[in-house]
Amino acid sequence: MTEEIKKPRRVVAARRSLALGTLAAAVAGPGAHAAAIAPKVSGGPDWVQMASAEGEGEAAMTEGEGEGEGEAASGEGEGEAAAGEGEGEGEAASGEGEAASGEGEGEAAAGEGEGEGEGEGEGEGEGEGEGEGEGGGAALDAEAALMRDLGFIEGHLRAGMALYEAGEMKAAKTHIGHPIEEKYDAVAEPLAERGHDGLKDQLQALAAAAEAGEDAGTVRERYAAVRGTIEEVRAEASAKHKITGLIALTRVAGDEYSVAVKGGEISNLHEYQDSWGFLRVVADEATELSESADAQVANVAQKMLGALEATGAVYGDLQGEGDYEMDPGVIYGAAARMELAAAGLT
Repeated sequence: MTEEIKKPRRVVAARRSLALGTLAAAVAGPGAHAAAIAPKVSGGPDWVQMASAEGEGEAAMTEGEGEGEGEAASGEGEGEAAAGEGEGEGEAASGEGEAASGEGEGEAAAGEGEGEGEGEGEGEGEGEGEGEGEGGGAALDAEAALMRDLGFIEGHLRAGMALYEAGEMKAAKTHIGHPIEEKYDAVAEPLAERGHDGLKDQLQALAAAAEAGEDAGTVRERYAAVRGTIEEVRAEASAKHKITGLIALTRVAGDEYSVAVKGGEISNLHEYQDSWGFLRVVADEATELSESADAQVANVAQKMLGALEATGAVYGDLQGEGDYEMDPGVIYGAAARMELAAAGLT
């Protein structure tokens, strides 16, 4: 397990700040509306500012109301432990005071417990560490689980692409290489059954390009190919399965965030970045669903986007710097509100 290197909540550093809104624009997928969860800053390579070229408006994710609002992320005995290598390390994640998990209590988000312990990010403690579990999915059917897992893969890549563009190469390579190294086996069989097993080669090509330090345009091209295949698979799923998978992915983001913040400090920057990447995927996919011709689906997706607004309050920049509220309960609360919104979805 990676040695944890703690970062203060407020950091004054000479290094370049990586604003999340800008980075979201850099890696937003075709047709998606990037919803910024932190202020955008100017500057950077042209492809950072590409969102408008593909019609990807950046919706400002303001600090929403009702963080918690009495809707607990889970009831007693339904906690989701963020597990790394099956360790089941529970973190408190309350809507209003209800514990999301304890060791061995409720649903362990262990899944495949992806804890490599690889330290990255120039001494910043960006190891694979704890928490790469598949939370929020003990009761998921196979189709919804696949939607969650594809979002998990894409979320890693979203964080990795943002870091790659910003020149944070070590951390970027870890995020970009992680899906093919640790996650693909979980989706290999269902993808093969659907005729989309070419995703493996695409992920390997992307990871190889990043590892070789190829120019940003080449890496982005590889990323676009991966995302294109993921979107093809999503297109074959029902709206209900997509939404269920997105809600589960939001809970995974809460699990990752729980591991990332301990004692009012960033204790695992890698997991913090993962949680951000996962929520970017949720925001983009919910935005697309909000434009559905099915009024019920569109309504649920709009409510999901509303629930996501509150999560802007728990992120600083992509390096974990800034003044923000370190409360995983905000993310779990958002997931709970999403679940309530989707309760009647057919």
